[in-house]
Amino acid sequence: MIHENEQELLLSVASGDERSFQVLVTKYWPQVYGTALRLTRSPEQAKDLSQDIFIKLWNNRERLPGVANPATFIYVCARHLIMDHLRKKVLHTDNIDLLADYLTASQAGNAQSSLEYKELEQSLRKAIELLPEKLREVFVLHRFSGLSHAQISRKLNISVVSSQTYVVRALRSIREYLSHHSEQVLILLLVFSNFFS
Repeated sequence: MIHENEQELLLSVASGDERSFQVLVTKYWPQVYGTALRLTRSPEQAKDLSQDIFIKLWNNRERLPGVANPATFIYVCARHLIMDHLRKKVLHTDNIDLLADYLTASQAGNAQSSLEYKELEQSLRKAIELLPEKLREVFVLHRFSGLSHAQISRKLNISVVSSQTYVVRALRSIREYLSHHSEQVLILLLVFSNFFS
């Protein structure tokens, strides 16, 4: 099917025309895949995410007739889906834990002087500062001072289970803070992707 303009193409897709949808995918695949590859740096993930984006477009095709600029609309949809995927991956509790390890090692003299590193460190420190006092105290003792849960238990007169629970809650709060204040931080975390391998 030949479409005279993009609006006609979107109307055809919205009406359920699969051939028009194939035209749409062919036309926008390079843009979507390129965006996914640039942000994930993984051809396999970029391909999977690109397929997910087009499936989502097909499943929500009734919205397409109201789209004024298809290229922008598809780019924004792609970026949102990719960033959501990266938030789930990068801001996972285990990865925040690794980030804390990295910053601890940096205090020992391995600190990078780049602006990106400083922004990343500043964001993590802000998230830690905002923790409730007891969570912050236990988290800092565990992650930055290297005390075991048993040592924290004795030092603060709390149970080992309480120490463990406080660290888990602290990590959850840090992840939550970064996910709400951090598209830029998320991209910076990807720069330090050796944390997450």
